[in-house]
Amino acid sequence: MEGNTQVYELGYLLLPSITEDQLEGAEDALKKAVSAAGGTEIASESPEKIDLAYTMTKTVGVSRYVVNDAYIGWVKFEAEPSAAAGVKEAVSKMEEVLRFLLIKAPRESDFTFAKAREALIAKEVPEVPNGEAKAAGVE
Repeated sequence: MEGNTQVYELGYLLLPSITEDQLEGAEDALKKAVSAAGGTEIASESPEKIDLAYTMTKTVGVSRYVVNDAYIGWVKFEAEPSAAAGVKEAVSKMEEVLRFLLIKAPRESDFTFAKAREALIAKEVPEVPNGEAKAAGVE
C-alpha cells in the first residue's frame, strides 16, 4: 500500500435464505471484492443472524424477498481512496447482500457484535408479573 491509504469498514446484511453452508462463501466473496479492489483486510467479524428492527425487501431477478431477519457482519480494510468505489460497485452486484454500508473508519476499534450482545444480555432488566419491564431502582 502506498502512503495515501485510508481505513474503511464495510458493514453488511445478508439475506436470511442463505444456508449455513453458503454463508462462509458469501463472506469470502465480500472479502474477495475488497482484495480485488486493492484493499488489505485489517479485521472482520463473521456474520450472525439477527432480528431486524423493521421489514426489508430486496428484488433479485423475478424473486422479491421480504425479510424480518438477516445475517449481519463487517470487514475493516485499508485501501487507496479510489478503491472504495470498486468495493461499492462489486458489493452492490452481489445477490445475497440485502444492504451494506461502506464508511471511513478508525484503524483501532474494539467493537464487535458479539461483545455488544453480551453487554446487552448482562443489562437485561427483569420482567414484572404484568409483563412491563421493571425500571431500575423503582419498585
